[in-house]
Amino acid sequence: MPPPGLFRRWRVAAALAATAMAAAVVGLALNWIGVGRGGPAAGAADSELSAEVGRRYGGMKRLLFPGQPEISVAEWLARPKDRPAVLVDVREPHERRVSMLPGAITKQDFERNSARYRSWVVVPYCTIGLRSGIYTRDLRGQGFEVRNLAGSALAWAHAGLPFETKGKATRRVHVYNADWNLLPRGYEPVVSEALPNGGEVAPRN
Repeated sequence: MPPPGLFRRWRVAAALAATAMAAAVVGLALNWIGVGRGGPAAGAADSELSAEVGRRYGGMKRLLFPGQPEISVAEWLARPKDRPAVLVDVREPHERRVSMLPGAITKQDFERNSARYRSWVVVPYCTIGLRSGIYTRDLRGQGFEVRNLAGSALAWAHAGLPFETKGKATRRVHVYNADWNLLPRGYEPVVSEALPNGGEVAPRN
């Protein structure tokens, strides 16, 4: 019989390997569409930053999740209220601790109560829509009605909307890393990194 804890170590190792593989795929994808190269110059106008959000999101969608349904921030705000819908934050805990979209739930909360949302419209989001686009594809394969939030948190900021932390409005937003600081004026970018033990490096504003 395997030693106690062996299966747990296997699961942890498998999870780490899957995370590393996903990161490698994402890294190749971002390099392919030129993230960090040819973007807006320092001091770019908000309109240029917004256009760059659209360019990067469009490139990732074409490469990694083509054909997946999406919803814009404006469409989310104007959606019919007779059909229940939920925003699902698929980012990591250290990102969510900075702020979330008002009314959103975490991916973990969604998956713990997924049966409740079978007849809902599920709208995943992340920093720009990459991770949520892949999650949209996965949930559609499970039979959910899903729409990726195009541009995600960055598009939300460019619509001039507030975020929330601990029930209070904020304009602090985790931007994944410095290359993703495409926030408009009036918002405070935050960058932090998760550590293997579940902690995190102190945020760098």
